[in-house]
Amino acid sequence: MQLAGLADVFVNDAFGSWQPHVSTFDITKYLPSFAGYLLQKEIQNLTRVLQPERPFISVVAGAKYNTKIGPLNEIYKKVDKLILGGIIYNTYLCAKYGVSISGIDSEDVEAAQNLVKMDKKLHKIIELPYFYESDTMEGKIEGKYRIRSLDELKKGVMFKYILDIAGKSFEDPEISTTLNSAKTIFVNAVMGYTPHFTEGSAALDSKIDHNAEATKLYGGGDTLQEFKNLCPGLYLSTLDNSKYYFFTGGGTVLKAIEEGTPYGLDPVKALIDNGGKVP
Repeated sequence: MQLAGLADVFVNDAFGSWQPHVSTFDITKYLPSFAGYLLQKEIQNLTRVLQPERPFISVVAGAKYNTKIGPLNEIYKKVDKLILGGIIYNTYLCAKYGVSISGIDSEDVEAAQNLVKMDKKLHKIIELPYFYESDTMEGKIEGKYRIRSLDELKKGVMFKYILDIAGKSFEDPEISTTLNSAKTIFVNAVMGYTPHFTEGSAALDSKIDHNAEATKLYGGGDTLQEFKNLCPGLYLSTLDNSKYYFFTGGGTVLKAIEEGTPYGLDPVKALIDNGGKVP
């Protein structure tokens, strides 16, 4: 009530906040409420992810597998091809090949078995062939890291920390052909353990940019920040490029993908229910 007493109208432009907070949800019970221009633009571009022009390729990574299970399963259903990175990729490799990788929880490996099972039938996942293994999380500084390949993944083999995708993975013919032929590319991914392992992320962004015809949609948060840091010139060139769109909230995008619509997000639903009327 006190917050509502400060204004005559509420406009929500906070796309990155999808939880039903007082400042984005409860306030709609007291004021005429509307979606701001940014929120409208984000929802419009979400439609290009939820109803993509095909072939539709998605690149997804993350620091914890269990936080991405729901969105990842829904993305898998929608894509023509899927590329994984980060801890999500490591977990998938453990589940598929029966290897052990430092830092990967057995519970996450068990949870990833469902994705492996689905892909045995549909063959949507394209595996990146080269990655960096490090003795420690700071291996780049200490010089204790090496390039390993998919050919070395044998059941029972134990790996140290896999902390990045090697850049040459994106020169692989299957990877190049897949990305170059896509009509829509959705990226919610930082491929390596930052700030020391960034080669994979930079190589991914550069390779995607080579496809001038595709619609390229990037999640917010870490994905956007790494793009700016690693490819500042490329980022500036994309600002007036209609083929690129950068969401301001990566978590909100994933939540909308998981639900299959942006209109079920609590703050958005509250605006719809309010309809711009005095409650």
